[in-house]
Amino acid sequence: APVGTSGAYRSRRNFQPTATIALAKPLTLEVGLRFERLEEQSPAVHAEAANAFITTLRYHQRLDDAASQQDLDASYSLRAATNLLATDFAYTSHFASLRYQFKHGKHTVIDEAMGGAIGGRAPLDDRFVLGNSRWLRGWNKYELDPLGGNRVVSNSVEYRYGPFKAFYDTGAIWDEGQAVVPRHALG
Repeated sequence: APVGTSGAYRSRRNFQPTATIALAKPLTLEVGLRFERLEEQSPAVHAEAANAFITTLRYHQRLDDAASQQDLDASYSLRAATNLLATDFAYTSHFASLRYQFKHGKHTVIDEAMGGAIGGRAPLDDRFVLGNSRWLRGWNKYELDPLGGNRVVSNSVEYRYGPFKAFYDTGAIWDEGQAVVPRHALG
């Protein structure tokens, strides 16, 4: 596996207690801990702990009038795995996303953007992925980065009319120190 990445897992157990606090009408904060136990696929099976502090700040605002509806969603998530939690991984993961949706009759326009960065050695399931049904559609995640990347940026613009949909996606996934290769998808 590349530096900063763990291998594939035979099994994974996760316990994640969290609490959500309503800070103000459109703003919530989720805080908690994640305790994860990973058994690797290697011949000498051993378990690793991936324990982390987790927090997500979310904003949601809806504006309605007689003819249309607008939704704005934004979030920022931080995961920090530290030796204070007896973990085998030490990393920080930052992830931010922004989504705007406008509906008028049968017309819907959606613009969604996200970006993230990981510092340190993160477990495979915490790495970023593009080339799925939500981000950079039309690409195969195994062609882009089979083990996921520790850097990601993506944007998707979508138009819907009733059951019909058209989209344009762009994004890049890479590991720190690698060249950034932008990809595009139209469907």
